[in-house]
Amino acid sequence: MKASIWDNRGLFLILISQFFCSTMSLTARLLETTPERFHPLQILFARQTITSTGSFIWMRWNSVSHAPLGEKGVRWLLVLRGIGGFWGVFGLYYSLTYLDLSDATVITFLAPIVATWACSVIPGLNEPFTRHEILAGVVSFLGVVLIARPGDLFASVAGAGDEAESAPGGGEDVIPHQRLVAVAVALLGVLGASTAYTTIRLIGPRAHPLIAVNYFATLCAIVSLVSLLFIPSIGGIVWPTSAYQCALLGGIGVSGFVMQFCLTAGLQLEKVGRGTNMMYTQMLFALFWERLIWGTSPGWLSIFGSIMILGSALYVGTRKQKKAEPPAARTDEEVGFMERRGSIDLQEEEEQQRRT
Repeated sequence: MKASIWDNRGLFLILISQFFCSTMSLTARLLETTPERFHPLQILFARQTITSTGSFIWMRWNSVSHAPLGEKGVRWLLVLRGIGGFWGVFGLYYSLTYLDLSDATVITFLAPIVATWACSVIPGLNEPFTRHEILAGVVSFLGVVLIARPGDLFASVAGAGDEAESAPGGGEDVIPHQRLVAVAVALLGVLGASTAYTTIRLIGPRAHPLIAVNYFATLCAIVSLVSLLFIPSIGGIVWPTSAYQCALLGGIGVSGFVMQFCLTAGLQLEKVGRGTNMMYTQMLFALFWERLIWGTSPGWLSIFGSIMILGSALYVGTRKQKKAEPPAARTDEEVGFMERRGSIDLQEEEEQQRRT
Protein backbone atom coordinates (compact mmCIF):
# COMPACT_ATOMS: atom_id res chain seq x y z
CA MET A 1 0.00 0.00 0.00
CA LYS A 2 2.80 2.39 0.87
CA ALA A 3 4.54 1.70 -2.42
CA SER A 4 1.33 2.40 -4.33
CA ILE A 5 0.84 5.76 -2.61
CA TRP A 6 4.46 6.71 -3.23
CA ASP A 7 4.23 5.73 -6.89
CA ASN A 8 1.25 8.08 -7.30
CA ARG A 9 2.72 10.98 -5.35
CA GLY A 10 2.65 13.13 -8.50
CA LEU A 11 -1.12 12.73 -8.71
CA PHE A 12 -1.52 13.64 -5.04
CA LEU A 13 0.53 16.80 -5.57
CA ILE A 14 -1.70 17.77 -8.49
CA LEU A 15 -4.79 17.07 -6.40
CA ILE A 16 -3.46 19.38 -3.67
CA SER A 17 -2.70 22.03 -6.29
CA GLN A 18 -6.29 21.95 -7.50
CA PHE A 19 -7.59 22.49 -3.97
CA PHE A 20 -5.46 25.61 -3.62
CA CYS A 21 -6.40 26.65 -7.16
CA SER A 22 -10.06 26.58 -6.17
CA THR A 23 -9.22 28.50 -2.99
CA MET A 24 -7.44 31.09 -5.11
CA SER A 25 -10.46 31.41 -7.42
CA LEU A 26 -12.72 31.79 -4.39
CA THR A 27 -10.54 34.58 -3.01
CA ALA A 28 -10.46 36.33 -6.38
CA ARG A 29 -14.24 36.23 -6.59
CA LEU A 30 -14.55 37.70 -3.11
CA LEU A 31 -12.18 40.52 -4.08
CA GLU A 32 -14.03 41.24 -7.31
CA THR A 33 -17.36 41.49 -5.50
CA THR A 34 -16.19 44.02 -2.88
CA PRO A 35 -17.39 47.64 -3.32
CA GLU A 36 -13.90 48.60 -4.57
CA ARG A 37 -14.10 45.92 -7.27
CA PHE A 38 -10.45 44.98 -7.71
CA HIS A 39 -9.49 44.55 -11.36
CA PRO A 40 -8.45 40.98 -12.32
CA LEU A 41 -5.01 42.22 -13.40
CA GLN A 42 -4.48 43.75 -9.98
CA ILE A 43 -5.46 40.49 -8.34
CA LEU A 44 -3.07 38.70 -10.70
CA PHE A 45 -0.32 41.17 -9.81
CA ALA A 46 -0.82 40.63 -6.09
CA ARG A 47 -0.90 36.87 -6.49
CA GLN A 48 2.16 36.59 -8.72
CA THR A 49 4.22 39.10 -6.74
CA ILE A 50 3.78 37.04 -3.58
CA THR A 51 4.38 33.82 -5.51
CA SER A 52 7.56 35.16 -7.09
CA THR A 53 8.85 36.52 -3.77
CA GLY A 54 8.07 33.26 -1.97
CA SER A 55 9.75 31.21 -4.69
CA PHE A 56 12.90 33.34 -4.60
CA ILE A 57 13.17 33.25 -0.79
CA TRP A 58 12.59 29.48 -0.72
CA MET A 59 15.23 28.88 -3.38
CA ARG A 60 17.78 31.06 -1.56
CA TRP A 61 17.02 29.46 1.81
CA ASN A 62 17.40 25.93 0.45
CA SER A 63 20.29 26.76 -1.91
CA VAL A 64 18.48 25.40 -4.95
CA SER A 65 20.94 24.50 -7.67
CA HIS A 66 21.18 26.97 -10.59
CA ALA A 67 18.55 29.27 -9.03
CA PRO A 68 16.96 31.56 -10.07
CA LEU A 69 17.72 31.31 -13.83
CA GLY A 70 18.22 27.55 -14.13
CA GLU A 71 20.73 25.71 -16.28
CA LYS A 72 21.59 27.30 -19.60
CA GLY A 73 20.28 24.33 -21.56
CA VAL A 74 16.72 24.71 -20.25
CA ARG A 75 16.38 28.48 -19.90
CA TRP A 76 14.59 28.84 -23.20
CA LEU A 77 12.12 26.18 -22.08
CA LEU A 78 11.61 28.04 -18.80
CA VAL A 79 10.91 31.25 -20.71
CA LEU A 80 8.48 29.37 -22.94
CA ARG A 81 6.78 27.95 -19.84
CA GLY A 82 6.37 31.48 -18.47
CA ILE A 83 5.01 32.86 -21.75
CA GLY A 84 2.59 29.96 -22.14
CA GLY A 85 1.41 30.34 -18.56
CA PHE A 86 0.83 34.07 -19.00
CA TRP A 87 -1.29 33.61 -22.12
CA GLY A 88 -3.22 30.89 -20.35
CA VAL A 89 -4.10 33.26 -17.51
CA PHE A 90 -4.71 36.19 -19.87
CA GLY A 91 -7.07 34.14 -22.02
CA LEU A 92 -9.12 33.18 -18.96
CA TYR A 93 -9.30 36.69 -17.52
CA TYR A 94 -10.17 38.30 -20.86
CA SER A 95 -12.91 35.77 -21.55
CA LEU A 96 -14.41 36.48 -18.12
CA THR A 97 -15.08 40.04 -19.33
CA TYR A 98 -17.72 38.81 -21.77
CA LEU A 99 -18.46 35.22 -20.72
CA ASP A 100 -20.02 33.70 -17.64
CA LEU A 101 -17.63 32.00 -15.24
CA SER A 102 -19.01 28.57 -16.18
CA ASP A 103 -18.53 29.23 -19.91
CA ALA A 104 -14.94 30.42 -19.46
CA THR A 105 -14.08 27.55 -17.11
CA VAL A 106 -15.34 24.81 -19.37
CA ILE A 107 -13.20 26.14 -22.23
CA THR A 108 -10.04 26.06 -20.09
CA PHE A 109 -10.52 22.34 -19.49
CA LEU A 110 -9.67 21.74 -23.14
CA ALA A 111 -6.01 22.39 -22.22
CA PRO A 112 -5.34 18.96 -20.62
CA ILE A 113 -6.57 17.15 -23.74
CA VAL A 114 -4.40 19.32 -26.01
CA ALA A 115 -1.38 18.88 -23.74
CA THR A 116 -1.80 15.10 -23.61
CA TRP A 117 -1.94 14.92 -27.39
CA ALA A 118 1.09 17.22 -27.72
CA CYS A 119 3.18 15.04 -25.39
CA SER A 120 2.32 12.01 -27.51
CA VAL A 121 3.78 13.52 -30.71
CA ILE A 122 6.71 15.64 -29.50
CA PRO A 123 10.07 13.88 -30.02
CA GLY A 124 11.79 13.16 -26.76
CA LEU A 125 8.54 12.67 -24.86
CA ASN A 126 6.49 10.26 -26.98
CA GLU A 127 4.17 9.64 -24.05
CA PRO A 128 1.49 7.09 -24.91
CA PHE A 129 -1.94 8.54 -25.47
CA THR A 130 -3.77 5.36 -24.50
CA ARG A 131 -7.40 4.55 -25.10
CA HIS A 132 -7.97 4.55 -21.36
CA GLU A 133 -6.64 8.10 -21.04
CA ILE A 134 -8.63 9.27 -24.05
CA LEU A 135 -11.78 7.78 -22.54
CA ALA A 136 -11.04 9.27 -19.10
CA GLY A 137 -10.38 12.68 -20.63
CA VAL A 138 -13.59 12.66 -22.66
CA VAL A 139 -15.70 11.47 -19.72
CA SER A 140 -14.14 14.09 -17.43
CA PHE A 141 -14.73 16.85 -19.96
CA LEU A 142 -18.35 15.77 -20.36
CA GLY A 143 -18.64 15.90 -16.59
CA VAL A 144 -17.37 19.49 -16.63
CA VAL A 145 -19.91 20.35 -19.32
CA LEU A 146 -22.72 18.92 -17.20
CA ILE A 147 -21.60 21.00 -14.23
CA ALA A 148 -21.04 24.23 -16.18
CA ARG A 149 -23.97 23.78 -18.62
CA PRO A 150 -22.61 26.31 -21.15
CA GLY A 151 -25.66 26.19 -23.40
CA ASP A 152 -25.99 29.96 -23.66
CA LEU A 153 -22.43 30.26 -24.99
CA PHE A 154 -22.99 28.17 -28.11
CA ALA A 155 -26.50 29.45 -28.61
CA SER A 156 -25.32 33.06 -28.64
CA VAL A 157 -22.36 32.34 -30.91
CA ALA A 158 -24.54 30.48 -33.40
CA GLY A 159 -27.29 33.12 -33.30
CA ALA A 160 -27.61 35.68 -36.07
CA GLY A 161 -27.39 39.45 -35.71
CA ASP A 162 -25.87 41.61 -33.00
CA GLU A 163 -28.65 41.50 -30.46
CA ALA A 164 -27.18 42.48 -27.08
CA GLU A 165 -27.08 40.11 -24.13
CA SER A 166 -26.50 40.63 -20.44
CA ALA A 167 -22.85 40.54 -19.47
CA PRO A 168 -21.62 38.52 -16.55
CA GLY A 169 -22.22 40.28 -13.28
CA GLY A 170 -24.86 42.55 -14.70
CA GLY A 171 -22.43 44.83 -16.53
CA GLU A 172 -22.74 46.39 -19.97
CA ASP A 173 -24.56 44.52 -22.72
CA VAL A 174 -22.51 42.10 -24.76
CA ILE A 175 -23.18 41.47 -28.42
CA PRO A 176 -22.54 38.05 -29.99
CA HIS A 177 -19.50 39.42 -31.83
CA GLN A 178 -17.84 40.30 -28.52
CA ARG A 179 -18.64 36.87 -27.14
CA LEU A 180 -17.16 35.26 -30.24
CA VAL A 181 -13.93 37.24 -29.78
CA ALA A 182 -13.91 36.22 -26.11
CA VAL A 183 -14.19 32.56 -27.13
CA ALA A 184 -11.30 33.00 -29.57
CA VAL A 185 -9.11 34.58 -26.89
CA ALA A 186 -10.11 31.83 -24.44
CA LEU A 187 -8.98 29.25 -27.01
CA LEU A 188 -5.71 31.18 -27.27
CA GLY A 189 -5.48 30.76 -23.51
CA VAL A 190 -6.01 27.01 -23.96
CA LEU A 191 -3.00 26.89 -26.29
CA GLY A 192 -0.99 28.89 -23.76
CA ALA A 193 -1.91 26.63 -20.85
CA SER A 194 -1.26 23.46 -22.84
CA THR A 195 2.11 24.91 -23.88
CA ALA A 196 2.95 25.46 -20.21
CA TYR A 197 1.95 21.88 -19.28
CA THR A 198 3.92 20.39 -22.15
CA THR A 199 6.99 22.52 -21.47
CA ILE A 200 7.03 21.40 -17.84
CA ARG A 201 7.26 17.81 -19.04
CA LEU A 202 10.08 18.73 -21.46
CA ILE A 203 11.99 20.40 -18.63
CA GLY A 204 11.46 17.42 -16.34
CA PRO A 205 13.97 17.10 -13.48
CA ARG A 206 16.49 19.41 -15.17
CA ALA A 207 15.11 22.40 -13.25
CA HIS A 208 13.74 22.65 -9.73
CA PRO A 209 9.94 23.18 -9.73
CA LEU A 210 10.32 26.56 -8.02
CA ILE A 211 12.58 27.83 -10.82
CA ALA A 212 9.79 27.19 -13.33
CA VAL A 213 7.24 28.75 -10.97
CA ASN A 214 9.46 31.82 -10.54
CA TYR A 215 9.74 32.38 -14.29
CA PHE A 216 5.97 32.25 -14.70
CA ALA A 217 5.17 34.39 -11.66
CA THR A 218 7.76 37.07 -12.40
CA LEU A 219 6.66 37.44 -16.02
CA CYS A 220 2.98 37.71 -15.05
CA ALA A 221 3.74 40.24 -12.28
CA ILE A 222 5.71 42.48 -14.63
CA VAL A 223 3.11 42.41 -17.40
CA SER A 224 0.26 43.00 -14.92
CA LEU A 225 2.00 45.97 -13.31
CA VAL A 226 2.82 47.58 -16.67
CA SER A 227 -0.80 47.13 -17.77
CA LEU A 228 -2.15 48.66 -14.54
CA LEU A 229 0.12 51.69 -14.89
CA PHE A 230 -0.13 52.41 -18.60
CA ILE A 231 -3.57 51.22 -19.78
CA PRO A 232 -6.05 53.97 -18.82
CA SER A 233 -9.16 51.83 -19.28
CA ILE A 234 -8.11 49.58 -16.40
CA GLY A 235 -8.42 52.43 -13.93
CA GLY A 236 -5.10 52.12 -12.15
CA ILE A 237 -4.27 50.43 -8.86
CA VAL A 238 -6.92 50.13 -6.13
CA TRP A 239 -5.42 50.05 -2.63
CA PRO A 240 -6.98 47.81 0.05
CA THR A 241 -8.90 49.75 2.70
CA SER A 242 -9.45 47.06 5.34
CA ALA A 243 -7.72 44.16 7.03
CA TYR A 244 -10.21 41.85 5.32
CA GLN A 245 -9.07 42.96 1.87
CA CYS A 246 -5.42 42.73 2.88
CA ALA A 247 -6.02 39.18 4.12
CA LEU A 248 -7.72 38.24 0.85
CA LEU A 249 -4.86 39.66 -1.23
CA GLY A 250 -2.32 37.85 0.94
CA GLY A 251 -4.34 34.64 0.84
CA ILE A 252 -4.54 34.63 -2.94
CA GLY A 253 -0.76 35.01 -3.11
CA VAL A 254 -0.09 32.15 -0.70
CA SER A 255 -2.65 29.92 -2.44
CA GLY A 256 -1.10 30.72 -5.81
CA PHE A 257 2.39 29.88 -4.55
CA VAL A 258 1.36 26.50 -3.11
CA MET A 259 -0.75 25.71 -6.18
CA GLN A 260 2.03 26.46 -8.66
CA PHE A 261 4.65 24.55 -6.68
CA CYS A 262 2.51 21.42 -6.27
CA LEU A 263 1.29 21.53 -9.86
CA THR A 264 4.78 21.92 -11.34
CA ALA A 265 6.24 19.21 -9.09
CA GLY A 266 3.33 16.89 -9.87
CA LEU A 267 3.61 17.32 -13.64
CA GLN A 268 7.34 16.66 -13.46
CA LEU A 269 6.63 13.33 -11.77
CA GLU A 270 3.60 12.28 -13.81
CA LYS A 271 3.10 12.06 -17.54
CA VAL A 272 0.60 14.61 -18.77
CA GLY A 273 -2.15 12.09 -19.60
CA ARG A 274 -2.47 10.99 -15.97
CA GLY A 275 -1.59 14.30 -14.38
CA THR A 276 -3.84 16.69 -16.25
CA ASN A 277 -6.88 14.45 -15.85
CA MET A 278 -6.58 15.04 -12.11
CA MET A 279 -7.02 18.77 -12.76
CA TYR A 280 -10.71 18.21 -13.42
CA THR A 281 -11.15 17.75 -9.67
CA GLN A 282 -10.95 21.52 -9.39
CA MET A 283 -14.65 21.61 -10.27
CA LEU A 284 -15.44 19.46 -7.24
CA PHE A 285 -13.70 21.91 -4.92
CA ALA A 286 -15.48 24.79 -6.63
CA LEU A 287 -18.84 23.16 -5.89
CA PHE A 288 -17.79 22.74 -2.26
CA TRP A 289 -16.92 26.43 -1.91
CA GLU A 290 -20.15 27.47 -3.60
CA ARG A 291 -22.11 25.47 -1.05
CA LEU A 292 -20.06 26.62 1.95
CA ILE A 293 -19.83 30.34 1.17
CA TRP A 294 -22.94 31.15 -0.82
CA GLY A 295 -25.20 28.29 0.27
CA THR A 296 -26.00 27.14 -3.25
CA SER A 297 -26.65 23.46 -3.88
CA PRO A 298 -25.75 21.70 -7.13
CA GLY A 299 -28.48 20.21 -9.25
CA TRP A 300 -28.66 16.63 -10.40
CA LEU A 301 -26.65 17.39 -13.53
CA SER A 302 -23.85 18.87 -11.42
CA ILE A 303 -23.88 15.88 -9.08
CA PHE A 304 -23.74 13.44 -11.99
CA GLY A 305 -20.96 15.47 -13.63
CA SER A 306 -19.02 15.45 -10.37
CA ILE A 307 -19.28 11.67 -10.18
CA MET A 308 -17.98 11.41 -13.75
CA ILE A 309 -15.00 13.65 -12.97
CA LEU A 310 -14.07 11.97 -9.72
CA GLY A 311 -14.55 8.48 -11.16
CA SER A 312 -12.33 9.26 -14.17
CA ALA A 313 -9.63 10.79 -11.98
CA LEU A 314 -9.62 7.78 -9.66
CA TYR A 315 -9.60 5.38 -12.62
CA VAL A 316 -6.57 7.04 -14.20
CA GLY A 317 -4.81 7.52 -10.87
CA THR A 318 -5.16 3.95 -9.67
CA ARG A 319 -4.49 2.24 -12.97
CA LYS A 320 -1.13 0.51 -12.67
CA GLN A 321 1.55 1.10 -15.24
CA LYS A 322 2.96 -2.03 -16.80
CA LYS A 323 6.60 -2.49 -15.91
CA ALA A 324 9.10 -5.16 -16.86
CA GLU A 325 9.42 -7.60 -13.99
CA PRO A 326 13.02 -8.24 -12.87
CA PRO A 327 14.23 -11.82 -13.29
CA ALA A 328 13.55 -13.98 -10.26
CA ALA A 329 16.54 -14.82 -8.07
CA ARG A 330 17.91 -18.30 -8.70
CA THR A 331 18.47 -20.79 -5.92
CA ASP A 332 21.89 -22.27 -5.16
CA GLU A 333 20.79 -25.61 -6.61
CA GLU A 334 19.78 -23.93 -9.89
CA VAL A 335 23.06 -22.02 -10.10
CA GLY A 336 25.06 -25.21 -9.44
CA PHE A 337 23.09 -27.16 -12.04
CA MET A 338 23.62 -24.45 -14.70
CA GLU A 339 27.37 -24.34 -13.96
CA ARG A 340 27.63 -28.13 -14.31
CA ARG A 341 25.51 -28.06 -17.46
CA GLY A 342 27.74 -25.37 -18.94
CA SER A 343 30.89 -27.35 -18.10
CA ILE A 344 29.49 -30.49 -19.75
CA ASP A 345 28.48 -28.55 -22.87
CA LEU A 346 31.98 -27.05 -23.09
CA GLN A 347 33.64 -30.49 -22.82
CA GLU A 348 31.38 -31.90 -25.54
CA GLU A 349 32.22 -28.97 -27.81
CA GLU A 350 36.00 -29.47 -27.33
CA GLU A 351 35.67 -33.20 -28.02
CA GLN A 352 33.75 -32.47 -31.20
CA GLN A 353 36.48 -30.11 -32.39
CA ARG A 354 39.21 -32.74 -31.82
CA ARG A 355 37.30 -35.29 -33.86
CA THR A 356 36.96 -32.92 -36.79
